[in-house]
Amino acid sequence: MFVSKTVSHPGTLLESLILEPGGCSQSQLARQLGFNQPQPVNELIKGKRNITPKMALLLERVTDGAYPVEFWLLAQMQWDVAQARESVSPSRVALVQALELGAATSKDDAVRSLLELAQQLEPAH
Repeated sequence: MFVSKTVSHPGTLLESLILEPGGCSQSQLARQLGFNQPQPVNELIKGKRNITPKMALLLERVTDGAYPVEFWLLAQMQWDVAQARESVSPSRVALVQALELGAATSKDDAVRSLLELAQQLEPAH
């Protein structure tokens, strides 16, 4: 698995946000999440497993909403984007030609909202 140089895998957050404050082990957290073995939690912490929407729902519940689904999915998305930025060569990106996109229509409210969210989340360079 590719390891980002700039962003930590979201699974590493489990220790500082859940295990340490909750005073529980990986095995205990796994049981709280409904797993029979600690392997899923261990793989998350080691960055060998990604946070899926289902896992994000479980993590939201186990933290009693302190860290909502969107928090976990945004952390995963940051990781995924960092991996992509670091693994795609500039020469490969240069091969892609930009398209001229027309102005959005009023029926594109969902797209507009996502673009606004993306702009808010964009890190300062």
